Amino acid sequence: MHNIQKNIKPEFSRPIKISSDILDKNFKIYANEQELNQLAKRFELHQIKNLSLQYIIMHKLDIIGAYILMAEINALVTKFVIKTSEENLKINEKFDVVFLTEKQAKENEKQLTEFDIEILSDDNIIDIGEIASQYLSLCVFM
Repeated sequence: MHNIQKNIKPEFSRPIKISSDILDKNFKIYANEQELNQLAKRFELHQIKNLSLQYIIMHKLDIIGAYILMAEINALVTKFVIKTSEENLKINEKFDVVFLTEKQAKENEKQLTEFDIEILSDDNIIDIGEIASQYLSLCVFM
Protein backbone atom coordinates (compact mmCIF):
# COMPACT_ATOMS: atom_id res chain seq x y z
CA MET A 1 0.00 0.00 0.00
CA HIS A 2 1.16 3.53 -0.52
CA ASN A 3 0.11 7.02 0.34
CA ILE A 4 -1.34 8.88 -2.60
CA GLN A 5 -0.12 12.28 -3.68
CA LYS A 6 -1.98 15.21 -2.15
CA ASN A 7 -2.76 16.93 -5.48
CA ILE A 8 -4.48 13.92 -7.07
CA LYS A 9 -8.06 13.32 -6.00
CA PRO A 10 -8.84 9.61 -5.89
CA GLU A 11 -11.86 8.34 -7.79
CA PHE A 12 -13.44 6.96 -4.62
CA SER A 13 -12.37 9.25 -1.79
CA ARG A 14 -13.68 8.99 1.78
CA PRO A 15 -11.18 10.74 4.07
CA ILE A 16 -11.76 10.09 7.76
CA LYS A 17 -9.95 11.25 10.85
CA ILE A 18 -9.00 8.47 13.23
CA SER A 19 -10.27 9.61 16.62
CA SER A 20 -12.04 8.14 19.62
CA ASP A 21 -15.36 9.11 17.97
CA ILE A 22 -15.05 6.42 15.31
CA LEU A 23 -13.10 3.68 17.08
CA ASP A 24 -14.80 0.32 17.68
CA LYS A 25 -17.83 1.23 15.54
CA ASN A 26 -18.99 -0.52 12.37
CA PHE A 27 -19.27 1.56 9.21
CA LYS A 28 -20.25 0.83 5.62
CA ILE A 29 -19.49 3.00 2.61
CA TYR A 30 -20.66 2.68 -0.99
CA ALA A 31 -19.27 3.99 -4.25
CA ASN A 32 -21.75 6.00 -6.32
CA GLU A 33 -22.25 5.57 -10.07
CA GLN A 34 -19.74 8.28 -11.04
CA GLU A 35 -17.10 6.81 -8.70
CA LEU A 36 -17.72 3.31 -10.10
CA ASN A 37 -17.26 4.61 -13.65
CA GLN A 38 -14.06 6.47 -12.75
CA LEU A 39 -12.62 3.42 -10.97
CA ALA A 40 -13.45 1.20 -13.95
CA LYS A 41 -11.56 3.64 -16.19
CA ARG A 42 -8.59 3.76 -13.74
CA PHE A 43 -8.29 -0.03 -13.66
CA GLU A 44 -9.19 -0.50 -17.36
CA LEU A 45 -12.25 -2.62 -16.58
CA HIS A 46 -15.43 -2.77 -18.62
CA GLN A 47 -17.65 -1.92 -15.63
CA ILE A 48 -17.78 -1.95 -11.85
CA LYS A 49 -21.42 -2.63 -11.03
CA ASN A 50 -21.17 -2.05 -7.26
CA LEU A 51 -18.59 -1.54 -4.54
CA SER A 52 -18.98 -1.38 -0.79
CA LEU A 53 -16.65 -1.52 2.17
CA GLN A 54 -17.69 -2.53 5.65
CA TYR A 55 -15.09 -1.68 8.30
CA ILE A 56 -14.16 -1.11 11.91
CA ILE A 57 -11.05 0.65 13.25
CA MET A 58 -9.66 -0.30 16.65
CA HIS A 59 -6.55 0.30 18.71
CA LYS A 60 -3.84 -2.22 17.84
CA LEU A 61 -3.24 -3.32 21.41
CA ASP A 62 0.31 -4.59 20.97
CA ILE A 63 1.61 -1.28 19.52
CA ILE A 64 0.75 1.83 21.55
CA GLY A 65 -0.66 4.56 19.32
CA ALA A 66 -1.28 2.25 16.36
CA TYR A 67 -4.65 1.28 14.90
CA ILE A 68 -5.95 -1.66 12.93
CA LEU A 69 -8.56 -1.50 10.19
CA MET A 70 -10.55 -4.70 9.78
CA ALA A 71 -12.53 -4.51 6.57
CA GLU A 72 -14.57 -6.45 4.07
CA ILE A 73 -14.84 -5.35 0.46
CA ASN A 74 -17.75 -6.43 -1.74
CA ALA A 75 -17.98 -5.68 -5.44
CA LEU A 76 -19.29 -6.94 -8.74
CA VAL A 77 -16.91 -6.26 -11.62
CA THR A 78 -17.20 -6.93 -15.34
CA LYS A 79 -13.60 -7.34 -16.45
CA PHE A 80 -14.45 -7.36 -20.16
CA VAL A 81 -17.18 -8.12 -22.69
CA ILE A 82 -16.58 -10.11 -25.87
CA LYS A 83 -19.60 -10.07 -28.18
CA THR A 84 -22.40 -11.13 -25.80
CA SER A 85 -20.20 -12.81 -23.22
CA GLU A 86 -19.16 -10.99 -20.02
CA GLU A 87 -16.46 -12.01 -17.60
CA ASN A 88 -17.93 -11.06 -14.23
CA LEU A 89 -16.06 -11.26 -10.98
CA LYS A 90 -17.82 -11.24 -7.61
CA ILE A 91 -15.49 -9.96 -4.89
CA ASN A 92 -16.03 -10.64 -1.21
CA GLU A 93 -12.69 -10.28 0.59
CA LYS A 94 -11.65 -9.49 4.14
CA PHE A 95 -8.42 -7.66 4.89
CA ASP A 96 -6.61 -5.84 7.70
CA VAL A 97 -4.41 -2.74 7.55
CA VAL A 98 -2.34 -1.34 10.40
CA PHE A 99 -2.08 2.46 10.68
CA LEU A 100 0.94 3.81 12.54
CA THR A 101 3.73 6.35 12.36
CA GLU A 102 6.93 5.73 10.44
CA LYS A 103 8.82 5.54 13.75
CA GLN A 104 6.38 2.91 15.09
CA ALA A 105 6.71 0.91 11.87
CA LYS A 106 10.51 0.81 12.20
CA GLU A 107 10.40 -0.07 15.92
CA ASN A 108 7.87 -2.91 15.39
CA GLU A 109 9.07 -4.23 12.06
CA LYS A 110 9.17 -7.91 13.10
CA GLN A 111 5.60 -8.06 14.41
CA LEU A 112 4.26 -6.23 11.35
CA THR A 113 5.54 -8.68 8.72
CA GLU A 114 2.08 -10.29 8.39
CA PHE A 115 0.26 -6.96 7.94
CA ASP A 116 -0.25 -4.35 5.27
CA ILE A 117 0.62 -1.01 6.81
CA GLU A 118 -0.22 2.61 6.11
CA ILE A 119 1.84 5.41 7.57
CA LEU A 120 -0.34 7.90 9.42
CA SER A 121 -0.12 11.56 8.50
CA ASP A 122 0.33 14.10 11.30
CA ASP A 123 -3.42 14.84 11.26
CA ASN A 124 -4.45 11.13 11.54
CA ILE A 125 -6.54 11.38 8.36
CA ILE A 126 -6.76 8.32 6.13
CA ASP A 127 -8.66 7.88 2.89
CA ILE A 128 -10.74 4.76 3.49
CA GLY A 129 -12.14 4.96 -0.07
CA GLU A 130 -8.68 4.91 -1.64
CA ILE A 131 -7.70 1.95 0.55
CA ALA A 132 -10.83 0.14 -0.69
CA SER A 133 -9.90 1.03 -4.28
CA GLN A 134 -6.41 -0.40 -3.89
CA TYR A 135 -7.77 -3.63 -2.44
CA LEU A 136 -10.34 -3.84 -5.22
CA SER A 137 -7.48 -3.63 -7.71
CA LEU A 138 -5.59 -6.39 -5.88
CA CYS A 139 -8.66 -8.63 -5.90
CA VAL A 140 -9.33 -8.09 -9.60
CA PHE A 141 -5.77 -8.57 -10.83
CA MET A 142 -4.38 -11.28 -8.51
